[in-house]
Order: sequence, then C-alpha cells, then structure tokens
Amino acid sequence: MTPTFAIKGFKITGDNPLGEGDTTRVLAPFLRTDATIETLQKATAALETVLREKGFGLHRVALPPQEVGDTVTLTIVKFAIGKVSTEGRTRLDEANIRRSVPELREGSTPNFRTLAVQTAIANENQGKQIQVSLKESEEPDKIDANILVTESKPWNFSVSLSNTGSSATGNDRLTVAGGHSNLFNLDHQFVGAYTTSIERARDVRQVGLNYRIPMYALGGVIGASYTRSDVVGNFGAFSSTGAGHTFGLNYTHYLPPDGGFRSYVSIAYDDKMFDVTKINGVPAPGQTARRSRPISVAYNARLESDKSFWSYNAEFAVNTNSGSFNDLASYKSEDPRITTTSFKAIRVGGSYVSGFAGNWLWSARGQAQYSPDALISGEQFGLGGAASVRGTGERPISGDKGMFASLEVTTPELTTGLRALGFVDAGWLYNNSPNATTKPSSDRLNSIGLGLRYTGATFAVSADYGRIVTGSVVPLTVNSSSPQKGDDKIHLNLSIRF
Repeated sequence: MTPTFAIKGFKITGDNPLGEGDTTRVLAPFLRTDATIETLQKATAALETVLREKGFGLHRVALPPQEVGDTVTLTIVKFAIGKVSTEGRTRLDEANIRRSVPELREGSTPNFRTLAVQTAIANENQGKQIQVSLKESEEPDKIDANILVTESKPWNFSVSLSNTGSSATGNDRLTVAGGHSNLFNLDHQFVGAYTTSIERARDVRQVGLNYRIPMYALGGVIGASYTRSDVVGNFGAFSSTGAGHTFGLNYTHYLPPDGGFRSYVSIAYDDKMFDVTKINGVPAPGQTARRSRPISVAYNARLESDKSFWSYNAEFAVNTNSGSFNDLASYKSEDPRITTTSFKAIRVGGSYVSGFAGNWLWSARGQAQYSPDALISGEQFGLGGAASVRGTGERPISGDKGMFASLEVTTPELTTGLRALGFVDAGWLYNNSPNATTKPSSDRLNSIGLGLRYTGATFAVSADYGRIVTGSVVPLTVNSSSPQKGDDKIHLNLSIRF
C-alpha cells in the first residue's frame, strides 16, 4: 500500500517571481490529509507550469530531500544568462540589436513573455528581423543567448499613380512616398507621402507624415502623425475624410504573442480641422470650419498561419469639446441635424484570407460604425471607392452609422505574378435625425466586378472594374456624386518601389 501523509502547507525557498497569492492559489489543491509522493510531484509540476505560463521559463521547481511533516518545502532554482552574442548583422551595430531586447542581459533571468513582446516590436521594423535562441552555457547554472539578425535596407521609396480623383479635382492621383526605419540608429521610423494631380496640380495637395518611436522596455510604440489635404481620399499609407488638416498622437501597447497570434491595445488623441466645403471652388455659404478632437481606445488582433490570415479591430472614440470651431454653432453650419459636439462612436473591422481548391484564394473584409449622434461629415462612415464599394468615386455618400462588406475570390497565378479576381461589395448607411434631402434614414450601395492583380519584385498593378447594382436613394438633383444603378468605374493603381 502506498504510504500517505498530511500536507497542511508549503514553504517556498529560492527566488520566487510569483506573488504569495498566486503561489498559494496554485498549491491549494494539494493541501490534503491523504497525500502521497505523487501528490508532491504534481504540486511541483503545477508550480513550474504556472511559472512557465507567466514567462519564467528559466525557473525550475525542485523537491529537496526532507523529513515528512505538515509543511513541505519546494525550492525554486533559476538559470541566468551567461553570454549574449549576435549573428548575421552587417549594417547594424551590436548596440542597436541589444537595445531591441533589453530583457536579455548577462547575469539576469529574462521573462520570456516580456522578451517575446520586445522581439515582436523589433520584427515590425522593415529594416531588420531578429530571432533569439538559447543554449547551454559553459558556465554552471547559466544559459547563453544568440540573436540571429536578418537585415534589409533601412530606407524605402515608391511612386504610384491611380485614378482615385474626380472630374472636379482631376481624375488622376500621383503619390510619392518614402521612409526610413532606423533614424539615429534607434529604430525610429519615419514615413512621408505627397500626392497631387497631374491634371489639376493646383487643386490637389495631400501631405502625410508619420513618426514611430519603439519603447522596447515598456512594450509599446509611440506614434505621431500629420496630414494636410485639399480633397477626400486615401494616399499612400494615409487617408483623408475631408479637406483640412489633422494631427495625432498615439501609444500602442503590445500584448504577449501566442504563436502566430498578435494583439495590441492603443490610445490615441487626434486634432482634426475640416475646411469650409467648396462646390466648384466656391465656399458653401454660411459654413465655417469644423474641428473634432476625439480621444479613442482601440484593440487590434491578427492571426497568421500557413493556411490563413485573419485580423479584427474595435475602437471607441469620444470628442473632447476643446479648441476653436469645436462647438455646436460650427457643427450646425454644416448640418442643422447636429445637436451635440460630445459625439461618441464605436468602430469595428475585420478581414480573413484563406486558400481553397489548390491555389485559389477567398477573402472577406468588413467595417462598421455606430454612433447615437448626428455627426459632421468628417466623422461619418463613408461608402464608395477603390477600398470600399467599387464602381464609383471616393466616398460619395456617408452616414452617422454604417456597414461595409466585401467578398473576393482570386484565381491561381495565370502567369508569374498575375492573378484574376471577382468581387461583390455591399454597404449600408443609417442617419440619426434624418431629413428629406441629403440625409435619408437609410441608404445602400452594392456592386459586383472583376479585377486583375500583378505583383513583381518592384512593380505592382491593380485593376478593378466595378458596376453598381444597387444605387443610392439620394437623387442626383440633391447630390451630383450620388452613385446610381448602372454606374461603373475601372479603378487603376500602378506602383513602383525602390
């Protein structure tokens, strides 16, 4: 018969990184009057498992020799880092690589969850990829670490040409963009873009600037952005929901990765100034500039595997009511429906890509916005354009609330780098306090179409033909840009990367 004994408590010796509360919770199930040697083995394994789950993978739990009594002693032994080496770097110096993983220090015991976050931040830099490996050290109770580095050029430059414009501002859009991923040898990243129209250069000027500072020790990234635009539309990595300028500050905190799963929490402050609307170059009578200064919190996640990729995001934003033109009189000068400047909005989005039947692909993406308030146009949910419901111009209609969904099926390569696709796009809009003219209670837009994608080493082309099958309920006499059934458009984009 297996001998039994009572366990009334545990005593932990050594360096225990868990708090007393967590340790007590883990070991509580093993307090019993009929314990056996197997009970002690399970208690040791359970404590070591929790240590590993919390990132303390170099801590081991041992059951030292002892007299059987009411209190059982468990000893935690830790292994420290002996030597840290780097491999594969040519452009980057060792100090740059070591700054990316401050958790990895000689003589210390790293937390693997913290180290994984720092590695994930470093690997979102286009100029380098790092991978940390561990091996037994020649020194007793030590582990050596090696950082394998894969480098790319730190700068990038691209030129793209598209037809996302309009007859009023020129149909073409020429964008020049560039960036650097290691300013000051501190992994600071800068991206800038300038867009104009070859046809109407005086009428179209869009400038976008973005700066990111990795904070490896904190596990996050600080970002700042600025845009100035004369027109609506996406340009480079930036977007404009209305003529004017914006300035933004944000902090993104990286949560510990789990295999191919990545997730982030962010907080942002944006200052958006929207210029007076112009119709054929003439300012709208009685309208003033409008400003919004929302604070937002967001969650983003993505999962990558060999067979699929999916991502989703959710955001809550509330306006802060500060600054000139961020008042009810300014808002009402655009839209008399508006009754508050303390607007709130929830925005969500998601996408999914997967293969089927060999080398075919199918993908789905969607976005939605909900707000209980009537909003200025720059904060509304827009429909239409190359990245929305295809077959029409950029953002011709918008509403306080809305949804967008798209489904695509892409063929295998027809020739090297070339694929064809078919798509269905759909969008719905809803308005609070609707009126009988420009803001109906609901609206919709649906299209179908075909497209081509070519991707080469430095050159890419996309071409989509979309045809509107369900048009807007707003008549052309009210909105001359209102998409109607039977409207169509070919969306073209050519880009060269250097």
